[in-house]
Amino acid sequence: MSIEQAIEQLTRTDVIRTIDANGPRIPPGERFSCLYQGRRFDPKQLVAEALAYTKQHRVDPEALEQALYEPFVEALKEREFAVVSNPRQIGDTDLTVMVYEVKKPPLVQENFKRLFSANQNRFYWNRDKFAKLKRGAPVFVVNNSAARVLFGYVQDTLIRAEYDEESHVSRFTHQGETFEVSGEYPEFVCIEVRSLQHPPSGWQWKTFGSGEHSYISGSEVSANAARNNLERVNLLLEVFSREEEVALQLQTCYQALRSHVGDQEEPEQQHEPRVWYVMQGKTFTLQQGLAYLWAPLEGKDGRSFKHWKAVGDVRPGDIVIHHAAGGVQAFSRAESMPFVTPQPDDVDNEWRGDGNRVDLKVLVQLKHPVTLDTIRQKKAQLQKALADVRGPYNRDGTGNFGYLFEFTWEALAILLNGHSLALPEEIQRWLPSLDELADDTETPLADDTLPEEAQERRLPVGVTQTPAKEWLPRVKAYMASQGFHYSLAEVANFYLCMRTKPLAMLAGISGTGKTQLVRQFAKAIGYGDSDHCVLIAVRPDWADSSDLIGYANIQGKFETKPLLDVMARAIEHPDELYFVILDEMNLARVEHYFSEFLSFIETRGRDNDDVIVTEPLISRADVNGGRPIYLPQNLMVVGTVNMDETTHAFSRKVLDRANAIEMNDIDLAWVNPPRDVGPVSGIHADALRSPFLNSNDLTEGHKQALEAPMAFLMEVNAILEPAGLHFGYRVRDEVAFYLTLHREESLESLEGFSADAAMDFQLMQKVLPRIQGSSLSVLKVLIGLLGLLANKPLEDDAEYSDIKKEVSPEQTCYPRSVKKLLFMLQRFHDDGFTSFWL
Repeated sequence: MSIEQAIEQLTRTDVIRTIDANGPRIPPGERFSCLYQGRRFDPKQLVAEALAYTKQHRVDPEALEQALYEPFVEALKEREFAVVSNPRQIGDTDLTVMVYEVKKPPLVQENFKRLFSANQNRFYWNRDKFAKLKRGAPVFVVNNSAARVLFGYVQDTLIRAEYDEESHVSRFTHQGETFEVSGEYPEFVCIEVRSLQHPPSGWQWKTFGSGEHSYISGSEVSANAARNNLERVNLLLEVFSREEEVALQLQTCYQALRSHVGDQEEPEQQHEPRVWYVMQGKTFTLQQGLAYLWAPLEGKDGRSFKHWKAVGDVRPGDIVIHHAAGGVQAFSRAESMPFVTPQPDDVDNEWRGDGNRVDLKVLVQLKHPVTLDTIRQKKAQLQKALADVRGPYNRDGTGNFGYLFEFTWEALAILLNGHSLALPEEIQRWLPSLDELADDTETPLADDTLPEEAQERRLPVGVTQTPAKEWLPRVKAYMASQGFHYSLAEVANFYLCMRTKPLAMLAGISGTGKTQLVRQFAKAIGYGDSDHCVLIAVRPDWADSSDLIGYANIQGKFETKPLLDVMARAIEHPDELYFVILDEMNLARVEHYFSEFLSFIETRGRDNDDVIVTEPLISRADVNGGRPIYLPQNLMVVGTVNMDETTHAFSRKVLDRANAIEMNDIDLAWVNPPRDVGPVSGIHADALRSPFLNSNDLTEGHKQALEAPMAFLMEVNAILEPAGLHFGYRVRDEVAFYLTLHREESLESLEGFSADAAMDFQLMQKVLPRIQGSSLSVLKVLIGLLGLLANKPLEDDAEYSDIKKEVSPEQTCYPRSVKKLLFMLQRFHDDGFTSFWL
C-alpha cells in the first residue's frame, strides 16, 4: 500500500491520539509545520508517526525522506489542522506587537460586547493597557470566554471619555457612534479590525494568569515570558493560518521570540500539562487518596456536576494537587487516560454505579502541608491567578464544595512561595518564577476600578444534605401550624413543579390559599422574608414588559421594576432561594406584559460552570453595575389566577410553559393544627435546581423507566389530536422530567403521592387546561379521555347520565383528572361549551 493510500485511512482523532502519545519526539518542520494546541510538528513526521501508532503501517524512512510535502500537508488540512509554511524572509522583528487577553469576569465580558462599532470594523478598549503603542502598531485581542480572537492595528491612541459618577458609567463618541461601558475609564484607544475569528474546536488559550497583556515582538519583549509566548504565537497561528497578512506577522513574531529562547531547546514540543486540585476530605488516605481519582458519572437523581465531569478531562502527565485534612498534602501525576469503572470498594459513600477513574503516581508528599491559613493570607493573589478557571477556593479563601477543580501554574507558584520544598523536574519545569510573574502582571485587571463584588461572579456552593422526601413532610407540618392546610401530596406536587421548571400558575376561586401556598412554602424553608419572597400585583393596564421589568426614561436612564430587582438579588446570592408571586396575573393579558419573560425562560442552558442561565433580559452599562441580568436558577416565579369575567384567558403559549395548578377543592371543616413547628433549616438553592433542561439530559436508564408512562401519554395525545388539542415536545419533556424526579427522589413514599398520583397531577396541570370548545370533536375528546383514564370502553355518542353512572373518580387511578373531566362533560351537556377553567 502506498503512502497516499495509507494516509486516506487516517482520521483527525488518529492524529490527535498520536500527538498526545508521541508529540514530544516529533520536531517542528523546516519548510512546513502543523499546529496543534500551541505546538509545531513536521507534517511528514507527524503523519508517519500516526500511521505507525494507529494503523500499524510503518513508512520506510528513505521513502519518507524522498516524498513531497504536499500530500501530507493537504491531508492534515483536510482533517482541519492548521499548517503554515515557514517564510524565507521575515518581517521587522523590531516592530512592537502586543497581545491583549480579555478576562473572564462577566462585567469585563459585557464591556467587550459594547465596544465594537456597529459594523465590527473598529474595537475600543481602555487605553491604560495600550499606552506604549503607537498608531499603526499590530494588536491581537483574545477573548477565550467568548471564543473570539481579533487582529488589527491601532488607529487612534487617545479618545477622551466622560465619567458619570451616579451610574458609574464611562461614555465617549468616536466616528459618529456613542459607546457606554461600566466603570471609570478616562481614555480609550481604537483598533482597526482586520480580522475577527472564532477559534477552532478544542482550542484553548494559554492565559496570562493575573496579567492581561504581553509583547510578542519589539523592544518590549520579556525574555522571561518568551518561552510561553512562543506557544501563544502558535495558538494564534492556528486561528489565522489562512490569513496571509496575519500569519506572516505571527511568523515574524515567532522568530523574534526564538532569539530570546535560544536554539538549545525546543520548548514548544513539550506540551504544558494541566494542573488539577482535588478536594478529598474524609476520603483521603495515603494509600487510596494518592492512587487514583474517581467520580461518579451521575448522582442518584441523574444529575452530574462539573467537578465530577472534570475527571474525564484529565490526561496523562497532568499534575494533581491533593487537598485534605485542612491543607495541601501531596502532588501526584496522572498515569492513565480516564476510564469508566464501578465505584472502588474502598470508597465508602452513598454513590453507587459507574464513574470515571484516573490512576495516579505520587510525586511529592508534604511533611508540612500548605494550611488553610496560608491559603487565606494569599487570597487576593490566588483569586487573580485563578480568575479564568473554575478554581477550588471561594471568596473567603476556603475550599469550595466539590471534588476536582482547575488550577494554574501561576496559582501553584503563589501557593508554594515561602514554602521550602524540593520539587521534581516535571513540576519545576513549568512553575513560573516570581520574577516572571512580576513581568506578566505589571498592570491590574481591566475592571479594577470596580468594587470586588462587581468584578467576581458568585457561584453556588451550598448543598442541601436532607432528601426532599424527609423535609417535605416538615414543610407541610409548618404550614399547618401557621393555619394553612394543604395535603402532603399538594405540597410535594408544588415542590416538583418548581423543580421541573421555575414557573407555575395557581388557579382557583378567591380565598383558596393560592398566594399563601407560595408564601408559607417559602417561610417553611427559611426564605419567607420580603427580600426573598416578593409579591407583585398585576394591574389591568399593563400592556408590555415595562411595568414588570423596567424601561428607559426620557433622559435615557433605565428605571428598574421589582422583577428585575429580585433577579439581580438572586444572581448576587446564588445559594439562596427567591420567590416572586405575580398576584392576579391575568388581570392583564399575560401574552402582552409577560411575553419577554416567557421567551427568555426557553433560552435556559448550562454555562461552563454548570450553572443554569438564560440570555440576558437586560444588559446595559447603567443597570446592575453593568452586569447582565438573566433568569437565575434560584428564582421561582408563581402566578395566581382567578378565572372570571374580569380576567383574561390563557393562550397555549402560556399553558405549555407552566404547570397550571388548580386549587378549587374546599373542605370547610375545622382542623386542629400542630403547635410549635419551626421552619426547616439547611435548604439551599440546589434543592429546587432543575437537573433536566431538555430530553438529552435524560439517560437511557431514565428513558427505560419512562416507557410505560410515555406510552400512556401517547395514547392521551392520540385522543386529543383529532380536535387539534394535542401537545408537543415541550409538554412531553416536562412531564418526563416531573415523573423522573418523582421516582429518583422516592416521593411515592409520601402519603397520597404514588406514581399514578404524580401522573394524575401532570394531566391536570399540563394536558387538561388545553381543552375548551363547543364542537363535537371536543365532546369526543372528553369521552375518549374518560374511557382511557377510567379504563372503561365508552361510546362516542354516550349520554352524560350514562357516563356518570359508569365512571366514578374514586374507582380510578387518576381521580383528580376524572373528576375534572366529568365536570367539563357536564358543562358541555348543560351549555354546549366547555373549558377547564371555571
